[in-house]
Amino acid sequence: MLRYRAREEALSAAVKKECDAEEEHYGRLPDRSVPCTTFEERQFGDLVTSDIARDFPCTVVSLALFDGDMMLYACSGIPLPHGRSKLELTRYVTSACLATEYISKRYRDDKLRIEVCLPNGQKVDGFLELYNRHVAIVTSLGEQNVHSVDVELQAVLPSSDGEMLAAGRAFRLLVDLPTAQERLNVWKPVGSYEGGPVAVLGGPVLGEDKRIIGMNIDFGHDGPRDIAYVSFLPLTLLCRYLKRFRILNPEEIHFRGYLLPSGVHTIVHSGSMKRINRIKHYGYPMPPPLVLQFNGELCNTFEECFGESLAWKGYPFNVRCCTNQGVWMQLRKDVVKDISRRVVSIASFHGYERYFVCTGLLIKWHRRTVVLTSASLVRSCSNDEEIDNALKIEVFLPPKQRASGKLEFYNLNYNIAIVSVEKKFISICPEDIFKKDSTRKLSRKVVAVGRESRKGLLIASTGEVKRRDKDCKLFFLRENPVHIKPRFLQNSLETRKKLQDCKLDCKDLKLSTCKIKKAGIGGPLISFDGSFVGMNFFDRRMLTPFLPRSKIVQVLGSKISLSLPSERGDHVPVHLKDTGGEPRDNRWPVPELYWYHGLLDVDRNFHKHIGRILQ
Repeated sequence: MLRYRAREEALSAAVKKECDAEEEHYGRLPDRSVPCTTFEERQFGDLVTSDIARDFPCTVVSLALFDGDMMLYACSGIPLPHGRSKLELTRYVTSACLATEYISKRYRDDKLRIEVCLPNGQKVDGFLELYNRHVAIVTSLGEQNVHSVDVELQAVLPSSDGEMLAAGRAFRLLVDLPTAQERLNVWKPVGSYEGGPVAVLGGPVLGEDKRIIGMNIDFGHDGPRDIAYVSFLPLTLLCRYLKRFRILNPEEIHFRGYLLPSGVHTIVHSGSMKRINRIKHYGYPMPPPLVLQFNGELCNTFEECFGESLAWKGYPFNVRCCTNQGVWMQLRKDVVKDISRRVVSIASFHGYERYFVCTGLLIKWHRRTVVLTSASLVRSCSNDEEIDNALKIEVFLPPKQRASGKLEFYNLNYNIAIVSVEKKFISICPEDIFKKDSTRKLSRKVVAVGRESRKGLLIASTGEVKRRDKDCKLFFLRENPVHIKPRFLQNSLETRKKLQDCKLDCKDLKLSTCKIKKAGIGGPLISFDGSFVGMNFFDRRMLTPFLPRSKIVQVLGSKISLSLPSERGDHVPVHLKDTGGEPRDNRWPVPELYWYHGLLDVDRNFHKHIGRILQ
């Protein structure tokens, strides 16, 4: 029991050390030094009763920033038209001053939150979503009973001597009133009000015809009497901002390939800082707005496990399995032992940020031990026909053996890479893939093996080698792949759009029914007696493609008797040219990462039921 607790504490300390290192690299929020003071609302202008407020072209709400129960800031907001997402949301546009105040009040372990006060006094939670230098977006769950603004209305700006009204809503002044009638604070910018009416920010600006012509975004002071004036954003520019934010009439609402528009920012809440730092360290795309707060997930990550896991000796936690195949129980003990001593996790880095991670196999190479893996580890993201020489490589063999790696040989056409290890690993059992064995027969039942990158768990799934039917193509439909004969494919345009040919087009690839994830890329496919069958790849098909041993040996065979380039003092990796046959330009794309929620990124109007109309 004490030994288990010691291991648990050691692993927890390692995780904390990793988080501290990420925080040190990406920056940390300051500790709270000076207690914040409570924000005091200041009434401005005239109070307007509900009779007059009914004529307003939109509802005006109050938005307040709190740290726990202490109010730090309050301004107004204007409801926007409801979006198309399946998750019902109400969005409010307001001044970017709210985002500025939010950022300035942040500290470690803060409890910052936003409340939306509706005209009837009801309060709902809000989430600060997006902002730029002029406006910010606050979102609350559910479709609130508010009258949204028509931002696409062609409003006419008044003349220079025309009268304008700036409206805003107080947060607590409304609640403390003895009656529940609706009241709005209305202020004339051409008047002589002294001081800064913060509550007016984010509220609408009305023209002489009582139509909205813009939104208050900032205020200043002018003249010897310190007279306040309001600067506002015209409705046409506000409409342009909302379209750029992908809030107003977006063409699509899914998150595949999502990037924040230039000049647009999102708020990282203090409770999400550690996770955001980890996402940055892993080189993953930043989450779209609200996805983290609403428990969205990042798909196609390198951390997704498959099959059945096997922990290294001394691992202090229980191991979760993704299948009930009982993979490791089907293999002999000596086979499992050899696998655990030759299968490694290998990752490449751009400085501190990880670029790619997959599985590698320790193999014998001219009196040395090297790692056989996928060339996707070092393939350039800007040009997939080149490698990225700036990448740093790290090899991990659990529980504690880590060493820098160096790319020695590569072949991009067959996606093969040979990496040397600078530090000599101990207690290893490298595979001799070049050894000829006339008694070896191709086994139909096989095991796909991978190595989990963070904790070093072995992962494996079983399957069978399938005969590649020339009359059969592999297709995938979004996340659910299908295996279809061409003669059963419909010729409709809709079907051709939904079905896409598999992306890995190398004709030398073979297929197995083993189910793997991205962590299994570059990992070995073995028979039940431990013999090396081939190297696995991944493209989200029902069948797993692998490059057979014979093709790997053919590509590497011409160099096996030579020393490594680094041993000869050559610091440039050697590209292995194809031998025999006509050169082919094979594609080796890896499934892209994307964020998914299931409600935020699903159009509520997508599923249309078409049927007969009853007479």
